[in-house]
Amino acid sequence: MSAPTTVRTEAETPVAEAGSAGRALPFAAVLLLFWLSGAAALVDQVCFSKYLGYVVGSTAHAVSAVLAAFMTGLALGAALAGRFAARVRRPLAAYAVLELAVAATVALSPLAFGALTPLYSSLARALPDSLAALSAVRWLLSLGIVVVPTAAMGATLPLLSRGIEGDALGTAETRERRVAALYAANTLGGAVGALAGAYFVIPALGLDGTLMAAAAASALTGGIALWLDRGPKAEKAAPASMSEPLQDSRVTIPPRSLIFPSRRDRVLLLVLAYASGFLVFAAEVVSTHLLALVIGNSAYAFGLILAGFLTWLFVGASLASALRRRFSEAALPLGTTAAAVAGLWTIPLWDDVPRLFASIGDVVTSFSGREAVRASVAFGMLALPTTLMGLTFPLLLQRVARYAQLGSWVGRLTAVNTVGAVTGALATGYLILPALGSQGALIAISSGFAACGLFALPWAAGRIRATTLGGVFAAVVLAIAMPRWDLVELTSGSNVYFEGHEQRQELLSLREDAEGGVTSVTRANGVLTLYTNGKFQGNTGWEMDAQRFFAHYPSLFVHRFERALVIGLGTGTTLGTLAAYPWKHLDVAEISPAIVDAAERYFESANRGVLRDPRVALHIADGRNFLLVEDHRYDLISMELSSIWFAGASSLYTREFYDLVRSRLAPGGIFQQWMQLHHVYRRDFATVVNTLRERFAHVALFYGGGQGILVASMQPLEASRARLAALEARPEIQATLPRGRPLDSLIEDVLALDAGLDGFLAESAREAGIPREALVATDENLYLEYRTPRGNVLPWSTRNELVAAIRRFRDDAAIERMLTP
Repeated sequence: MSAPTTVRTEAETPVAEAGSAGRALPFAAVLLLFWLSGAAALVDQVCFSKYLGYVVGSTAHAVSAVLAAFMTGLALGAALAGRFAARVRRPLAAYAVLELAVAATVALSPLAFGALTPLYSSLARALPDSLAALSAVRWLLSLGIVVVPTAAMGATLPLLSRGIEGDALGTAETRERRVAALYAANTLGGAVGALAGAYFVIPALGLDGTLMAAAAASALTGGIALWLDRGPKAEKAAPASMSEPLQDSRVTIPPRSLIFPSRRDRVLLLVLAYASGFLVFAAEVVSTHLLALVIGNSAYAFGLILAGFLTWLFVGASLASALRRRFSEAALPLGTTAAAVAGLWTIPLWDDVPRLFASIGDVVTSFSGREAVRASVAFGMLALPTTLMGLTFPLLLQRVARYAQLGSWVGRLTAVNTVGAVTGALATGYLILPALGSQGALIAISSGFAACGLFALPWAAGRIRATTLGGVFAAVVLAIAMPRWDLVELTSGSNVYFEGHEQRQELLSLREDAEGGVTSVTRANGVLTLYTNGKFQGNTGWEMDAQRFFAHYPSLFVHRFERALVIGLGTGTTLGTLAAYPWKHLDVAEISPAIVDAAERYFESANRGVLRDPRVALHIADGRNFLLVEDHRYDLISMELSSIWFAGASSLYTREFYDLVRSRLAPGGIFQQWMQLHHVYRRDFATVVNTLRERFAHVALFYGGGQGILVASMQPLEASRARLAALEARPEIQATLPRGRPLDSLIEDVLALDAGLDGFLAESAREAGIPREALVATDENLYLEYRTPRGNVLPWSTRNELVAAIRRFRDDAAIERMLTP
């Protein structure tokens, strides 16, 4: 039995509530326009997030501040549109104006981002040492950039819903179908935008070009909407007559009479709208967290994850009308309960996924083939639970389709849903996920949907009520009987190179959080290994030489040991090696507290307990933002990060980052950066080296421990034999030298230097058929972020081929001259 409703006739209602919205919407065209604006909005959001990441940083707190700013704008737009929707006489024209406003602000946004950087850095320096104050500044500045376009985006659904109030062809059922169709079209547009943006638009056009293309799409949408609004006015409805009922499959509504929700229904609607936003975004956070672990961390992988999530939400929204026709008001408790059961049913599948990648690595060897596998996994794991989750909000929208002032109700529910979304995302990242882990979080989210089913029971009756209660009972049984995951298998990282572990490893530690994803420590044959999302970060075995070299190579050329900065802690071995030198102060910037904890607990022997050294100051921050807001000058900046193909990592290999580094070096200062030689195309490697070579007068490429180490300075790279002998006399340094090699012998590890590198770069450009100046990575072109993941399909032998190609340009005489008396 459905909930009681309150009927108010036209005579009791202001004309603005009961009248037509002014013009009949050409609904098929509007759906297409709303699909296009959804695609453009998603692309805008991705580009804005990347730009803001350059400014406010990439820590979890910074990303959360940006997310909160986006959601604040969306909620504000929805709330305002809901409040004033009833006064809008031409909703399609209003929608057009909003799209044109989005187009204008998006087109101008690169200028705004350029002005934001110095403002943020000056404010961050002036603030007290308070995360809350810094987060507030990040939120306010981000909101200042995005509030106009996001508020306009948030207002569009309520306004278009207002447009179908007066032209829904006379039945509540049609109104319900149309409001759900609007939501579904916009969601599908977002899915297409996520996929096209990651694989085609952003790699081809860069950030500025992509924003211009998205602005053009919004302008086109607005222009077409204005043209459509010039069509014929809707015919005025005939006077109300109780003898001419408009029939719906469930309820008879007098023409132009208005139905209002009861107080109980208002509470149910608002609570479920909030809960839906909270739980769906909580599920998105956990699913993204897990899928990054099992399919990868590249920009492509995150595009796939977002596209998969939005695609299945679209499917759920598309099915909502059929479910409501079949089950009437009981559709919502049934849908939320089914989402709970489906979510729990898929949990045991997660730790089986990594075996798929390891088993087909020899068969699927192309980038496109492996991306297809990743897409299949992402879409497959999300399919059933996300589709059922996607029913909830459209069903709520359909329920209010029979109410007076549909646009106002849609705006109200959308605003509440958006507030629920941002609180769900933040609560999950900072509280639920660290406390419960991925598996516990998924169980909690499914339990939340089961609770929604119980809460919505007043809208169910008879057998449907019994079915809902049975579904809740099944969810409880599944949650209690859930088997625990094989965490070693889950964190194996087989998706990276489609390889499995050669031997079984013992899991010593696993920590999940918003900052570092999944950080794990394993042991095999006495060797401890550190992983982030299954990606190797360092160990106490064969990698030790390389981690020591990261410190020793640049130290050959340091003349003043005042202050050094290490970006990326890892196992702490490099920092511990640097601490053997007579530094007065060592800053270390590490983005993940879980990495710090692992370095302290499991790698103390490798890093020589360096985090207890009073000279060391630990900063939980991303390195680029740390350099942006700090004004220290360093004699050495050392950077040892994970692979460039990690989403966001490429921002530490761009022209703008190298300019920032140069501005923070003291006179004669040295910059050192790890550069992978394995699984990288020659052109991509040359792009990094050439970008660095453009900004620094002197660059040397070392090869040690199987790794490439770039050392750069504005001054000639010269090492005094006498000074090296004095340093080598220190017992701490002797203890860290790989295989007891003398310090001055490390010069022999230079592959190419200055003019030799220039020869290699010129040849690389000729082979690529481009001028050398085109070998450049910038914040805007995102070349490395979208190119380097493609190198993961290369065989390990590629490293040897690349090293041999560089070695041909080695100038032994020039390298020998690096050593001075």
